[in-house]
Amino acid sequence: MIPKIYLNPGHSDKDPGAVGFEVERKLNVKVSQYHMDHLLSNYKCEVRMSPGTMSGLPAIAEDANAWGADLFISNHFNAGGGDGWEGLVYAKENIPLGQVFEKHIKAAGQNSRGVKLRPDLAVLRLTNMPAVLNEGAFVDNLKDIQDWNDDAELKRLGIAYAEATAEYLKLENKADKLYRVQVGAYRNHSNAEALAHKLKAAGFDAYITTQ
Repeated sequence: MIPKIYLNPGHSDKDPGAVGFEVERKLNVKVSQYHMDHLLSNYKCEVRMSPGTMSGLPAIAEDANAWGADLFISNHFNAGGGDGWEGLVYAKENIPLGQVFEKHIKAAGQNSRGVKLRPDLAVLRLTNMPAVLNEGAFVDNLKDIQDWNDDAELKRLGIAYAEATAEYLKLENKADKLYRVQVGAYRNHSNAEALAHKLKAAGFDAYITTQ
């Protein structure tokens, strides 16, 4: 089965989220698009993103549950004057999921405020699969958000989220392909056997097929 990942850019077309030096919803959508693009370009998986027109957090959780997602990720930006990323999870058993994201976020250059339990959040409480909510940076802290607000920076953040997703789900890389090299074709079976014998003696896998 191909793993299914459900992405939720926080808030909606009618709800901008936190507003400071940047508008949160705009950043949520951009980083989630980079997140999805990197996953689909590099890993064998399916990705669904909640539309901005979807009304209410219970509907988003229900959509993820009905689709049968293996992992739910909600991407947000924070407010309140702090600094850094934090990961929110439902229960203690989900902390390792948050820690995988924390590892990749720190490697991308953002500091961490840690992984925290938030069982009150609807998208964590109502989803049937493991779920994490990322708070990428603080939109009302210029020092923090100016490092994570242009397209190149948002792409770096989205890729960090994607690589964390891939690590947690152990996604298969699309580059991991097997290529076979044909070294000869003969009408005489004994000639084919002779070549196969030489290849095996040299340490190569060799087998004979017919068309």
